[in-house]
Amino acid sequence: MAQSVCSSSRSDNSLLLACFTPLLEGLLPASSHLEFDNESRTLILVSTQTPHILALQQFTKNEWTLLLLLLESYPYYVPNEVLLANLTLLSPADCRKRLHEAETREPKAVKRELKPVHRALHGIRAKLHKICPQLRIALIREAGYVLSLSTIT
Repeated sequence: MAQSVCSSSRSDNSLLLACFTPLLEGLLPASSHLEFDNESRTLILVSTQTPHILALQQFTKNEWTLLLLLLESYPYYVPNEVLLANLTLLSPADCRKRLHEAETREPKAVKRELKPVHRALHGIRAKLHKICPQLRIALIREAGYVLSLSTIT
């Protein structure tokens, strides 16, 4: 998986905007732009005609972490073990091992292991839909998730 220059400093709002603007270009109304506020973990859709906020969504820490991972990895997917590792204190290798062990125990064990990931992704989907309905988070079965663009809103 390609490493993005966007991952070098997630705390810089101007860097976030510079990295993710090309991805979001064309998805937003022509008279608006998206602002990232990393400190408050907020996406703000702003009108450029008469400056005012069109939409604002604040994300939890876990949601923001996974959203940035998905944006950084676009157009590639983020493996389940990487998503889980970013929400826990474990390394991706440890998470991969835990997921593999869960697969051998029972099918529902993997779902339990990934519950924090699923919970965060559920929140991201709902909030993204309010700001940019064309952005979707798609499941890559038994592998991970990818940010995708939909032509259907």
